[in-house]
Amino acid sequence: MDVIWLLANVWVITFVLFITIYFGYFLLVFALAKIKGNKPKKADDFTPSISILIPCYNVGSVIDYKIKNTLEIDYPNDKFEIIAVESGSTDDTYLKLSKYAEDVKVKLIRQPKRLGKSSAINKGLEECREEIIVLTDADAKVEKNAIRELVRNFADPKVGAAVADVIIVSGETIASRMNQIFYDYFRRKPRIWESELDSVSFCSGHLLAFYKKVVGKIDEDVINDDRYILLKTRSKGYRCVCEPLSHVCEADTGEFSSQIMQKRRTTAGAIQGTIRFKNLQFNPKYGFFGTIILPFSFLRVVFLPFLLFVLEILSPIVIWTLLSSNWFFWTITIITILLVCLSNSIRKIFLSLSYGIIIQIAVFIGIMDYVFKRYSPLWTRVGGPWDEIAWKT
Repeated sequence: MDVIWLLANVWVITFVLFITIYFGYFLLVFALAKIKGNKPKKADDFTPSISILIPCYNVGSVIDYKIKNTLEIDYPNDKFEIIAVESGSTDDTYLKLSKYAEDVKVKLIRQPKRLGKSSAINKGLEECREEIIVLTDADAKVEKNAIRELVRNFADPKVGAAVADVIIVSGETIASRMNQIFYDYFRRKPRIWESELDSVSFCSGHLLAFYKKVVGKIDEDVINDDRYILLKTRSKGYRCVCEPLSHVCEADTGEFSSQIMQKRRTTAGAIQGTIRFKNLQFNPKYGFFGTIILPFSFLRVVFLPFLLFVLEILSPIVIWTLLSSNWFFWTITIITILLVCLSNSIRKIFLSLSYGIIIQIAVFIGIMDYVFKRYSPLWTRVGGPWDEIAWKT
């Protein structure tokens, strides 16, 4: 019995540590953002010339939507160019892009051999005429004013990169809906708070703008090009902010297997990027980003899944202990079940926490991928039959 109570105490300590690191971080960043907030100094009339870069791989089903969507943005027509880099696609992507070859605003570059997204970006950067680069995924729908709102942040001389607010368009599967809820509650809002405080903890290649002179070329062995751009920008002393008025939509991956594939890759990439820019960690030179945002980001990615694993292993013991010693536990359990059933918001939070187990599996695999070097700079599309959902929403 003493051993059981010892394990129960370990569970309590682990639980408190998990809650402190996870939710405590969100509360801390929220509070600091409100107290020490340092929002970028944007300018309404700031519309510099930009280059819009679109890496393309096997996006034949949506590339027509993408090009038309980009040509219709709310931005001075004489102040943007579109560079599309087709990177060794095996479908009809290049054939469809070729239709735009005569459009003076669209420049098509072809890489006969697929070398990875970073290589495609570098190839495009060589052809970009402007200093501000707007990188966007070929399967992401950009709202009409998204790029204008994003670029306004560069009126602040301390801003070196800006990322749009991503809206995930859920599919019909349970996995898709769970992923959307988890992202909205635990990723989307905290990123805006981080941006108000210093710089974001993660970027999204769906729509991301940066200074070419700051980032330079991207290391072509990197797994997550967007994370590399974030860390490179901050290492040069510039902020990377999130613009909540700039919206970009992307259809969710849909199946658990696809989401695990995607998240194991981002996990391996997060570890790779953090190690490559290890000088940023716990470094007060980089403000709140170096002392709080980046260290806690790494803890959440690598350390918390192990704490969650301990909680999962010990939970049956704790439940058995409570059931055998405290009738009050039944009252709390019944009340909790009723709240979950009656409250839509509580039910969503509970569902998103359950989805954390799926993420945990992906994180463990991603860590092993990095340790045993089972990763590649080549990216794989994980879209499903609902690829066109985002374009029709």
